[in-house]
Amino acid sequence: MSNEVINTVQVQAAAGRSEELGRQLQKIVETLRETPGCDSYLVDRCPDDSHRWTVSARWQSEAAMQAHFNRPEAQGFIDLIDSRLANSVDFNSFPIV
Repeated sequence: MSNEVINTVQVQAAAGRSEELGRQLQKIVETLRETPGCDSYLVDRCPDDSHRWTVSARWQSEAAMQAHFNRPEAQGFIDLIDSRLANSVDFNSFPIV
């Protein structure tokens, strides 16, 4: 049985700001993918809704994923709302079975 986990972040862009949001998500991910225990960190734009973005990360363990949430760079997801780039940011995680 694997101890690996995946976390996802669904981000809905504010009106007229999707391109800028995508660039900011890439910046956040470029920094966080260097986190110890991270196997991958990706940004994808929804093909059916150009205002919706998904960020996904694969972690070697639950502990590695939780530790990354304490990094200052992870605060960048919350800052997307404060800077009005995003209307919503939804976090999820689940084990890889």
